[in-house]
Amino acid sequence: VLRSSEEHKEKLKTDSLQRLHSTHNLMELLTANHPGIPPTLRDGRLKEECEQLRQHYMSKSNAEVAEAHQALQPVIQTIHELQRKIRSSSSWWLDVIQSAIQYAIDEELVQRVQNDLTSNYKQQMNKLSMADKFRDCRGLQYLLTTQMEEVKKLQKQVREAVKNLEGPPSKAVIEAATICHLRPVRLPLNNCVFCKADELFTEYESKLFSHTVKGQMAIFEEMIEDEEGLVDDRLPTTSRGLWAASETERSLKAILSFAKAHRLDSKAIEEGNIFLELFEAWKKEYKLLHEYWMVLRDHVSAIDELAMATERLRMRHPEEPKPNHPVLHIIEPHEVEQNRVKLLNDKAVAKSQLQKKLGQLLYLNNLEKSQDKTTGGVNPEPCPICARQLGKQWTVLTCGHCFCNECIAIIIEQYSVGTRRSSIKCAICRQTTSHKEISYVFTAETTNQEDDMPVKGSHSTKVEAVVRTLKKIQFKDPGAKALVFSTWQDVLDIIAKALQDNNMDFAQINGIHKFQENLSAFKYDPKINILLLPLHTGSNGLNIIEATQVLLVEPILNPAHELQAIGRVHRIGQTKPTIVHRFLIKATIEERMQTMMKTVERSHSNSSLKQSEASVLTVADLADLFSEETEELE
Repeated sequence: VLRSSEEHKEKLKTDSLQRLHSTHNLMELLTANHPGIPPTLRDGRLKEECEQLRQHYMSKSNAEVAEAHQALQPVIQTIHELQRKIRSSSSWWLDVIQSAIQYAIDEELVQRVQNDLTSNYKQQMNKLSMADKFRDCRGLQYLLTTQMEEVKKLQKQVREAVKNLEGPPSKAVIEAATICHLRPVRLPLNNCVFCKADELFTEYESKLFSHTVKGQMAIFEEMIEDEEGLVDDRLPTTSRGLWAASETERSLKAILSFAKAHRLDSKAIEEGNIFLELFEAWKKEYKLLHEYWMVLRDHVSAIDELAMATERLRMRHPEEPKPNHPVLHIIEPHEVEQNRVKLLNDKAVAKSQLQKKLGQLLYLNNLEKSQDKTTGGVNPEPCPICARQLGKQWTVLTCGHCFCNECIAIIIEQYSVGTRRSSIKCAICRQTTSHKEISYVFTAETTNQEDDMPVKGSHSTKVEAVVRTLKKIQFKDPGAKALVFSTWQDVLDIIAKALQDNNMDFAQINGIHKFQENLSAFKYDPKINILLLPLHTGSNGLNIIEATQVLLVEPILNPAHELQAIGRVHRIGQTKPTIVHRFLIKATIEERMQTMMKTVERSHSNSSLKQSEASVLTVADLADLFSEETEELE
């Protein structure tokens, strides 16, 4: 693993935990004087390398802990400053309530608080609102005093819990977290210091912020079931907050607003403003404390990851007690052979996948050279066989190795292997590539701007070629009109969609619906220069000499139909040259159809026979056409 990582370090990035695992295991085997591993000059540095890998892996976690702790300090400073400003021994809201009772406006205060609690607030099912829990100022006073005591009590507990988690975690803390929720045997236990702190956070959050309707667990996103389908009832189910203003905060704001409206004790109003600022600071502190708790938890998780990376598969010693629950890295003596075979298979599969990925990377790198503008499309690499420069035309195999076209032609002709001699072996790595998978690269420079017309949208190769050809025609001769013929209506519909994607105006003849209207628009509207026609209806009896370009989307088995289509343009009255564009997909049945049609055409012209539809292709011709396809598929 280490050799492979070093060999491919310029191409592939190896996970630091994987390197640590391999380096640590090698160090242990060398320490045990394993006879199968010869010593090397770097053996003395293995321990140092392991330590560097550990530090590198932990550096991110350490930085996150330091950053979270630093972010917390300004808020804590703000809280201390605000607390120093509040000098009164009694709470400001108690002074406002006493003043309201003294001036006989207590009922108005109660109504004001209840209105603020119920307005724009959706009450939860089966849960009383705070507004339903008091009827007078004495009840409001009791509720607020009780709630603020709970807030301060939970605040103190949360701060202490986080403070206890600071600093390097002890071995006992790491082991407890591992058994509890990092690597539980069956169900998470939620009894470590991190899980207990999270329960305190949940309680504290429910006091600072409004409740949600749906309960949410502290650490785990959903309930975990064991093999029998039983749900662990120890998971915390306290409602999480929405981080909206709590009922306590809204009540305090309503009391302060009431005091300002009635111009009550100015000292109480001043302290009320400071206290609400303090409450906001508490909420900010909660969020930052919770983030700090999460990075501390993740820090312990990272330490556990390091511990797992330095564990290796081993056999249980004879004197070692059998664990109560299965441990993944400890196996029984009778399981050694089974695991050995499995690991050897895994190694073979992984090695094959690595070679495949490296081949794909090399393949893409070699294809990228064809896009290099600085070299003018010339590949300076030599052919591995003949040592000549690859130049502007070369071949790429699936393994990624490149050869000149001449050498590949010789290999295909003389050294093909496999069924029907349809594959070749790479001259460098001996990996097999079928003839169909050989990629031929041509990097001839484009001479005109029209040769590199971009086509918008994701379309098939042929549709893209048709649209690009039409764009080239419009670029070279803006007024030229073109007919696009296809045997299939569905193909014309797809081309129509591609033309719309590229903002190209066109007309389409589809049956008799608006036939004359679309034909006239093509003939006489200068903006519409493209007409899509189905071969079976559009190639007969029409006079469209306004067009000069004919595009045949696929080969036509009957030459008479092809001549009829071209004859819509190339006929008496046409004063301009007619250009015909044929579209074929290489290495498909279309290419073989075109080759066969040329052969049939030559044989008919040589025999001077009149060509009729019946004599275009024989049954034997069609049998040869499809038998070749079948053989290649096999």
